[in-house]
Amino acid sequence: MTDVIASGDWLSHIRREYLDEYLPAGGASVKFAVAREPGGSNEVVGQVRALARDSGFVSIVVDAAETRVHLIERLFFACALQVPWARLTDAALRRFAKDEGFSAPTDVPTGASFAQSVATHAGMDVDFVRQRLVQRIQSHVYRDRAMIRDFRLAMTWLCQGRLTGAPTFPADADLIEQWLTGRMARINVLKHLAIFTKINRTNARLHLESLLHWLRVAHIRGTVLILNVDRLLEPRRNDAGENYSRAALMDAYEVLRQFIDSIDDLEGLLLVVVANEAILDADSRQRGLAAYHALRNRVYDEVRDREHANPAGALARLTVGGAR
Repeated sequence: MTDVIASGDWLSHIRREYLDEYLPAGGASVKFAVAREPGGSNEVVGQVRALARDSGFVSIVVDAAETRVHLIERLFFACALQVPWARLTDAALRRFAKDEGFSAPTDVPTGASFAQSVATHAGMDVDFVRQRLVQRIQSHVYRDRAMIRDFRLAMTWLCQGRLTGAPTFPADADLIEQWLTGRMARINVLKHLAIFTKINRTNARLHLESLLHWLRVAHIRGTVLILNVDRLLEPRRNDAGENYSRAALMDAYEVLRQFIDSIDDLEGLLLVVVANEAILDADSRQRGLAAYHALRNRVYDEVRDREHANPAGALARLTVGGAR
């Protein structure tokens, strides 16, 4: 059977059909990339990540061996740990300044007032600049219902603190990042910011959708989330990595199914699920897609050409190599 495609050719298709225009316009997609060679998954992950970075996207890599991907909140935390929160805050403020017609510096020193830096750079009154940007934050962050309430409140605090250079901003920003990344032991330390709920299994997906929207607010082209699920396909191991029971495997596949079914809510996201050939095992008693028909039926090509690969399909069988 020759229904495989060189990874370089597949990546060229992904760049042309998704990264160049579709994702920057707000579209989203889920792709399964199956590496045919032993050990090829890691190379595919590296190739996709390089392509994302070269194309100006935020690239996030999550490995099922390190993160319990069957728990959506753990998946969100793994993503949040790789997000440059401070850079996004500055990018959003620069966008707001540009929308107001202000000339903003490209690099505002850490701890400095963003409003003061803009006022100095543009030769304008700092109080006027601060007032206009506060109004932008209120209308484009605090009142933006595309983000869940706690998330948009957290982003509002980050923007306000960075705008004014408040003495309490570094400490508050650190607390917010602890909350976003699941490293906060007690939620009551955020009560002065009016955030009272931890990110958990019931709200993590809404926070992920909010994060993707926030990247769009900050004028980031989009997000490429690369999920290596090789570990899901393995029986129990005694090393330091995560192990997945049959029930956990089903939960992980359900998480992926939900990504596909909620694709209209995921702004500017390309989710690439990378796996080895074991995911194609047709025996439902094994750990491949056949074990969970709700996911298999959404990504498996029931009718395919045995001689020619379809790079536009939801599932691509890749041989590692080929020029991008």
